[in-house]
Amino acid sequence: MAAAVSNKKPNVLPPRFGHPSRMDPDTRRVTLLILAHLIVFLIAMSHDEIVAEMVADGWFLAGFAERCELLIGFVLFLCWGALTVRLLDVVKNAARQEGPSE
Repeated sequence: MAAAVSNKKPNVLPPRFGHPSRMDPDTRRVTLLILAHLIVFLIAMSHDEIVAEMVADGWFLAGFAERCELLIGFVLFLCWGALTVRLLDVVKNAARQEGPSE
């Protein structure tokens, strides 16, 4: 009797098309942190208009508009700082993993 021929392929990961380094966890972290920086920046650029719309819609009185602008600006500043610290941590860890360059 002839031996049965098996057509089973070994367990091999399928090829990843494009740039596989885009899927690395550090790359995703940096991409998301940069995207978050962009979102915070865009909100900071338009927080005056956001507060004006909130006053027009009756969320709070017009007398408190300036205080709300300052509060939103301060919260955005804190968010920007936290994102920057996290981005620097990710970059520092990536540099540490690569080792010294020669």
